[in-house]
Amino acid sequence: MSIIVEYLLQALFWGVIFNFPLLFIIIKLKLLTMPGGILTGATIAIMTYIVSPFLWCALLAFFLTSSLISKQSTPQKQMITAEFSKDSTRDAIQVLSNSLPALLFGIMFLSIDFFPFIEKSGNFSFLFVSPLIYAAFASLATHNSDTWMTEVGISTSGVPRLITDLKKEVPKGTSGGVTLKGTSAGIVGSMIISLIFLLQLLLHSNISLIHMIVQFIFLTFAGTLGGLIDSFEGATIQGLYYCEHCQKVTERQIHKCGNKTSFLKGYRLVTNDLVNISSALFSGIIALIGFSIIEGIL
Repeated sequence: MSIIVEYLLQALFWGVIFNFPLLFIIIKLKLLTMPGGILTGATIAIMTYIVSPFLWCALLAFFLTSSLISKQSTPQKQMITAEFSKDSTRDAIQVLSNSLPALLFGIMFLSIDFFPFIEKSGNFSFLFVSPLIYAAFASLATHNSDTWMTEVGISTSGVPRLITDLKKEVPKGTSGGVTLKGTSAGIVGSMIISLIFLLQLLLHSNISLIHMIVQFIFLTFAGTLGGLIDSFEGATIQGLYYCEHCQKVTERQIHKCGNKTSFLKGYRLVTNDLVNISSALFSGIIALIGFSIIEGIL
């Protein structure tokens, strides 16, 4: 049996073992829809563990923190969510849009970097890092940053301003709307994912402290930038609709009132889920380039 097959079998076994108890928590808290969201989430979680236990921890941190903060419901927040977007319980499409970029970078990491490494070294080192795994972390940091920006921005008393025109005030929940508190929360959301990557670096004895600090700061920056790119795309290319009955702008083709909306601006094919994917890919590419530059300098 080759060392790669041995690794895959072991990782699959432990991935199932560690993820199985989480299903009870997810079902209990109703964080994912049944059965699509649950099955998709379980598959993604196991595949992510196979890529890297540290990346799996980051995925877990993103999913739990973003889901719990989304579940913190107030009458005002419920109304805004109903006006603009989907329910806070994530469905299969939302799960995929929030995990595919990281998983894509992770699979590239396995095939290009990790498998050749373990074949050469003859052992499984989960501390092995490369630009591609860094990009995977940045993608998750983007999703966490975006979620925290949105949820805190909706919950605060401040009035959002359009990211493409900061002088223009927009209703809460508007795609492309940003607030100072929301952006600050986005930095914290990105930092949570960066801390898990920092833990991986701390356990790697051959990396200097200054190297760790710079990589941590840049990863937090890349994730936050990705969250802002998400807002920018929401304000410029995302498809938005208008309900004549309620006289409201929304992301929904069928508004909460039950009436069909009319296309307003952007591109019909560019949904919020597509924006989530593209912003995370941009962030990952930025992180990949940044990691390589930092490696060259330090």
